[in-house]
Amino acid sequence: MRGCLGDRIVRAMLHNTRQPLTIYMTNTSLKSENYPVNLNDDQGTVKALEESGSEIRYEEVDPTCLNSITAFRHRLQIAHGTSHGTKPLSILVNSPAQEFENAQKAAKLGYFGPKNMSNILLPIMKRDGNSRIVNVSVGGGGAGYWIWKADLADKFELRNLSTEVLDTLVRKYVRDAANGELVEQGWAKRLDVKGPQSHLYVIPRMALGAYTHLLARENPDVLINASGGDSFKFLKHVYGGAITPTFLALGDLKGVSGRYWIAGKPVDWENNRYKPPETDKVLSWKKPDKVKVSELSPSELEAPTPRLEKSFTWVSFKPNTLGPDS
Repeated sequence: MRGCLGDRIVRAMLHNTRQPLTIYMTNTSLKSENYPVNLNDDQGTVKALEESGSEIRYEEVDPTCLNSITAFRHRLQIAHGTSHGTKPLSILVNSPAQEFENAQKAAKLGYFGPKNMSNILLPIMKRDGNSRIVNVSVGGGGAGYWIWKADLADKFELRNLSTEVLDTLVRKYVRDAANGELVEQGWAKRLDVKGPQSHLYVIPRMALGAYTHLLARENPDVLINASGGDSFKFLKHVYGGAITPTFLALGDLKGVSGRYWIAGKPVDWENNRYKPPETDKVLSWKKPDKVKVSELSPSELEAPTPRLEKSFTWVSFKPNTLGPDS
């Protein structure tokens, strides 16, 4: 199987839904080599698509342009609002691209873009306590893991953080990168120092994890969570990287929101350690018997051929569960 993370999420989702879904895959250009999803080499997914009655649609949306997202929202309302009420959206997954060369572009794609998508599409999300926003962040955890200087990392503490402060920090990161001062300002460490090395996309996507917590506080009637990296043992898996995002989109979360997840488990974002929610001891994903994603080992499947990842957002509608506004 080939494809970027968004491609894998769609495939995993189709294998793990019990009801028909209308999935919108978005990109800044539908002429990209990654679109549409090529299912010619994956008859299993074709069968799952047909059996569930699901559908994949494609939309050209620029996540860095407010007008583009607003126009997309209007098209969704026209296509689905009449038959399903004025709030037809039930799932939003933001999976930003990995930008290695330009910090400003990395910030737009990895932080401001998903933030724009969430803010503009939230008004049309069903407020039934089960709608989802999934932000694909970065592995490792929060600022304490990725940022070299403790005093800078402390500014990302969730208890003192606001969206305005977070925006300011991300913009400072962009300025410091443009000035060649990421090491001096504490964002990154010298290459000769042991520890995790931060690519340009990492800090914006780490900030997206922080924003997920803030967004969940403001919207308690929507399940809003961030996905970090799946466990290393899943990297060569046919659904590599997509297992946790798909679980957060379709799995039984027991009402848990505002958390950061790695390999299907909630993790303390600030301290990167497992912390079970008080409401539940075991978080399980009930999947159809015909597909058991979590039980497949990477050695059982051929590693997918890597392909350049593009910005990706998929939007899903659940026709069987949506009704008039409540």
